Amino acid sequence: MHSPKYDAVVIGGGHNGLACAALLAKAGLSVAVFERCEQLGGAAVSEHPWSGYTVSTASYVCTLLDPWLIAELELESHGYHAYRKDPATFNALLDGRSLLLGSDGEANAREIAAFDKDDVAGYAHVDGLIRELGGALFESFSDPEPHFSALPRNVREVLLQSAAEVVQRYVSTPVLQAAIATDGIIGTNAGPRTPGTAYVLAHHYAGRALGVQGAWGYVRGGMGAISQALAASARRYGAQVFSGAHVRRILVEDGKAQGVALDDGHETYARTVISNAHPRTTFVDLVGGAHLHSGFAHKLRDWKTTGVAFKLNLALGELPNFTCRPGTTAQPHHRATIHVAPSIDYLQQAYEDARAGGISKMPMLECFLQTPTDPSLAPEGKHILSVFAQYYPYDRSDGWSKAQREAVADRIIYQLGQYAPNVPNAIEARQMLSPVDLEQRFGLVGGHIFHGELLPGQIYEDRFATRTPIRNLYLCGSGAHPGGCVSGFPGKRAAHAVITDMRTLQRAQ
Repeated sequence: MHSPKYDAVVIGGGHNGLACAALLAKAGLSVAVFERCEQLGGAAVSEHPWSGYTVSTASYVCTLLDPWLIAELELESHGYHAYRKDPATFNALLDGRSLLLGSDGEANAREIAAFDKDDVAGYAHVDGLIRELGGALFESFSDPEPHFSALPRNVREVLLQSAAEVVQRYVSTPVLQAAIATDGIIGTNAGPRTPGTAYVLAHHYAGRALGVQGAWGYVRGGMGAISQALAASARRYGAQVFSGAHVRRILVEDGKAQGVALDDGHETYARTVISNAHPRTTFVDLVGGAHLHSGFAHKLRDWKTTGVAFKLNLALGELPNFTCRPGTTAQPHHRATIHVAPSIDYLQQAYEDARAGGISKMPMLECFLQTPTDPSLAPEGKHILSVFAQYYPYDRSDGWSKAQREAVADRIIYQLGQYAPNVPNAIEARQMLSPVDLEQRFGLVGGHIFHGELLPGQIYEDRFATRTPIRNLYLCGSGAHPGGCVSGFPGKRAAHAVITDMRTLQRAQ
């Protein structure tokens, strides 16, 4: 038997791993975090790819961060500050029209009525429905033993439908339908007409970090401020956090996790091991198949984790000048999520192109400009345009060479230029992240931003359990319930499981 140096070792300093470590340390446990990269945060990082710029490289907006976690770990005292993105969404059209929606109900009604006055009431109804669904999900996100069947029957019935089916039941304007349905396909290898994408839609409305159900916002200083606040809280409570420390293997003896071995050969023993890594990384690479039963090995093999998102970050010399809403002086639509998504048919075709083995010829684009509300992120007069594009599969038939990455970036920029003609010439630098890059840089296996699809068959009890088949080994990453997005819930659930199990063991002794 090896003498444990720590009560808990956490593999991975992403936001969930840091949240778990902070909670365990606050509970009085000795904790160490080992992060393979020099910078903490996983995909929730703020980086400086160009002089004077602070870029949210991967994740870019916030809503699902657990309000309980924010208060419990006093994150605001460690530099976390989120503010609402309002207006919420802006869809530009090539015919000179556009749709801008936000928190102002009267303004929304005017925008929608310009297309179809009958959709005003329909929008209010479907928006309320989706927020209600999101609220039901939120209430289950902390469940120690999640079960889809525990949700109300009427909620389950809607969640199993497609995003398109839910939206088209209430509104008929194509661009309005698309403005809502995009949240049902973000990060998902499915089209808006795929059954179950209504769950993805509701998941994106489950957040309460900004005090309003489903409202999205930005974090001052970029998404890395969340991770830095969590790390500071963990250290405050006594956790030791090591960056540039790559875990090579989880030490398993007699079916029980005993600690970790690092790349440099150093071994650290602990009473429990908690992995923030992707389930395949955790069990295939770090544990090894010899310790897994066949049923669990099959689940790992069959886990759907093929990402389809391409992230493009652009340094701009001026704000986009949209033909439908001219001007390079900051206007309300510059603060919103900017969509190139004119209809559900458009979105579905983008998916079908990729499904056929290629990539989207006319991609769905979701764009963000935080600099109009946080000018500290760029030099004076400059801006950052963050573009999240689909569908660009990790396993595309012709691969992901440097030339392929450049071609995709060129296509995205060309597409943006159709709506805002000044964008191509306003670009001063660009950063490209294909699904392969997302895997290599952030450990997102298959380039999937959620550690695997958030669709029926991979949610609730069908997701990977926090307690694993290896005794004293826990999962705290997005492969566990409730899944992806920057929420901290998987980290919180793992911490609570570890504390509960330790107390049970103490009582039994």
